[in-house]
Amino acid sequence: MTTTNDHTVDRDLIATVISLFAAKSGHDVVIKAEEEGLLPSLWASVSELGLPLVGIDDTAGGSGGTLLDLLAILHAAGQHAVPLPLSETHLAAWLLSEAGQQVSDGPMTVVPGTPKDTLALTDGVVSGRAYDVPWARGVDRIVALVNDSSGAPYVVTIDPGACEITPGTDLAGQPRDVIEVKDLAVEAVSSPVDRDGLLLRGALVTAAKMAGALETIATLTRGYTEERVQFGRPISKFQAVQQHVVTLFQMATMASLNVSRAGRTAMDGPASFEICALKQVVDKNASIAIRAAHQAHGAFGMTQEYRLQQLTRRLNAWRSEFGDELQLASRIGKAISNAGKLEHVIVGGSAVLEV
Repeated sequence: MTTTNDHTVDRDLIATVISLFAAKSGHDVVIKAEEEGLLPSLWASVSELGLPLVGIDDTAGGSGGTLLDLLAILHAAGQHAVPLPLSETHLAAWLLSEAGQQVSDGPMTVVPGTPKDTLALTDGVVSGRAYDVPWARGVDRIVALVNDSSGAPYVVTIDPGACEITPGTDLAGQPRDVIEVKDLAVEAVSSPVDRDGLLLRGALVTAAKMAGALETIATLTRGYTEERVQFGRPISKFQAVQQHVVTLFQMATMASLNVSRAGRTAMDGPASFEICALKQVVDKNASIAIRAAHQAHGAFGMTQEYRLQQLTRRLNAWRSEFGDELQLASRIGKAISNAGKLEHVIVGGSAVLEV
């Protein structure tokens, strides 16, 4: 598979991916991953198909394919709550490949960057801490974007065995660790991608996972309300419950359409407006959907034995990653207010506005 700018999705690949995730990422597997961390057998099954490196050019060691292929894979991963660092491996591989480096097959993660981070690069030596690093304790490589003393961004690769890792988890029970590095000599490569570029790419791939989760939540809720009988009839017959189901499908459809739009725009050039708007909208939709789904399910939706809470906990965790709703709305609002004419922004998007 070769990376191209073709605005198509490999339908055969995605059908295979959906079947694989449905078979391999069931409810019990997600629970096991929450207890044990990264599952080698599950990683092997996706790695065998080259899925973690789709969207990375094969000349850099990737699997090729388009950005839309990648987003479709992550959408499917979100649908099935796949407990693997797929988007994180992509972001790490993307940083490396953009800097002209080769990528490897094993699981990787990326330092997302938080205001608390203190990682710094001086004369090829990295020191400091990074917080909320996904899956750090289970991957082969940690890739970070670190500025030198002049503020220039560099890509560095950190061996997890060479740093102190303090385990942590997010709301979904997925690893979010603190790493500390002390005077570690690294190969630092000048990066054409800065922190904002990483944030935008991260927002795009995270939104794709969220859109997938929203779709499954809508389907689950419709099925539950059609089966649950109260006062002698399915609760799906009650207007208030019907409104919840309609809302869920609205939120899911809107999210998926905007992921596709932002992905296509990003393939053609700058897409900061579309990506920021996408993540802001999906964050908002997730908030609405979580409330609607749990209201329709009642207490049953929170039981460990049921799939819903695995998906809604993920949405709550992802809402705060790579820009939350308030941060992105503020960023978009400032850019539009500085642009002058609102109608040009609405029609032109990133072609006329840099967010």
